[in-house]
Amino acid sequence: MIRPVSGLIGRWLPVIFRLIAVTVTAYPAVRKFVEYSYRVEQFAIYGIPWPEVAVPLTGVIELVVIALIAVGLAVRLGAAMLVVGIIVVAITAGSNPFSIVVLVVCAGILALGTGPCSYWNPTVDDLRKCTVKPDTQGLIKQKNHN
Repeated sequence: MIRPVSGLIGRWLPVIFRLIAVTVTAYPAVRKFVEYSYRVEQFAIYGIPWPEVAVPLTGVIELVVIALIAVGLAVRLGAAMLVVGIIVVAITAGSNPFSIVVLVVCAGILALGTGPCSYWNPTVDDLRKCTVKPDTQGLIKQKNHN
């Protein structure tokens, strides 16, 4: 029988996972801009189409996802996007210890949620029902499903 992680560790483990994901993926994301020419060559070697476009696009997506995970906004979506990216990396370039770490912590985020210090932490039930609570300025309206 699998027991849920509870207590102090269960509460803060997702935050630790978020910190690890941000720390490990930030450097490779920045390298896509700092070492643009080299990254384009690598993407071409891996057989990724349009490497001149794929490198900055991937870098921007990674930086946005890292920012979302860091501030706790749509963390599960960000973690899912990183998992997709890691799978593409594993298929094209092969896996490495860093990608395995990111895959594990993202799986943990997907399983455990975002943890405290998050701006948006919907439950699966909330998403299934498409319920959205109004924000403080009333910009987001709850849909009437009558």
